Amino acid sequence: MARIPRLTTTLAYDRYMAGERLVSSVDREWRHLVLRSYREPAAQDLLEAPGLRDLTLMTLASGAEHLERSLGGRWESADMRVNDLWCVPSMPVSWRWRAIGDEPLSTLHVHIERGLIDNVAQQMGLDASPELSLGDAMRFHDPLIAAMLAALHRAARDPADSRLYVDTLVHALAAHLLQHYSRGNGARHAQSARPERLMPRRILRVIDYIRANLAEDLTIAELASQAGLSSFHFARVFRHETGETPHQFVTRLRLEEAARLLRATDRTVLQIALEVGFESASHFSVQFRRGYGVTPLAYRLRG
Repeated sequence: MARIPRLTTTLAYDRYMAGERLVSSVDREWRHLVLRSYREPAAQDLLEAPGLRDLTLMTLASGAEHLERSLGGRWESADMRVNDLWCVPSMPVSWRWRAIGDEPLSTLHVHIERGLIDNVAQQMGLDASPELSLGDAMRFHDPLIAAMLAALHRAARDPADSRLYVDTLVHALAAHLLQHYSRGNGARHAQSARPERLMPRRILRVIDYIRANLAEDLTIAELASQAGLSSFHFARVFRHETGETPHQFVTRLRLEEAARLLRATDRTVLQIALEVGFESASHFSVQFRRGYGVTPLAYRLRG
């Protein structure tokens, strides 16, 4: 197999994809971005791809999958569902995945020119060539970004949508990314007058605490104390940073750990439910079906 380059262009990236291309904006008179969507195979043992110069966001347009990524030789994984987001880093990366459930998998890829990011950063009074804290994120949640990507996807499928509409969307998307995810020395956010934000190290501290105590009755007050904030401030800022309420976040982590245990162990559904913090097998089954579309037993049988 030929060695992949460290970096490639947005137009050339298509050749490294495993799926069947469904939609492409390459032939549209769009500026500053390229959008593509793909119907993905239900399982992929290994896909190796170079990094990208342009900022690239991906999301599931349909289906759900167990996705694994190797970045710098370290594998990590997450169960991905529609509107979960991830970013293509600026270095070679290896992927593998398998579908969860029967719904076909399709992905949406949006590539934003680095030049646009820099131009919008200048207009916002940020440092030149700002770094965004997304490249090392296996998955992140931001309902507004997910909605913008969905709107761009609809526009790519509708020849009647104007270039001005798309330009407005991509500028708004760039501004949102810079306002909420830029980092680096001297970066000055336009929203500097807002209350103190929950910094990434505090998020990691709280997430580590949640993961270590999934079986416990986690309260807002307890989580807020881990972040060193009042309960009210913590709940508001946590949602701002993660795109989820603390309750939604804890529930998702519990379901992800339960899915892992269903695949990797022969423990009963009740044992797993109690181990990850649900009060009963019935409550767990309702939440699991809501998140994964199947019962825990059906999920286990599908392997």
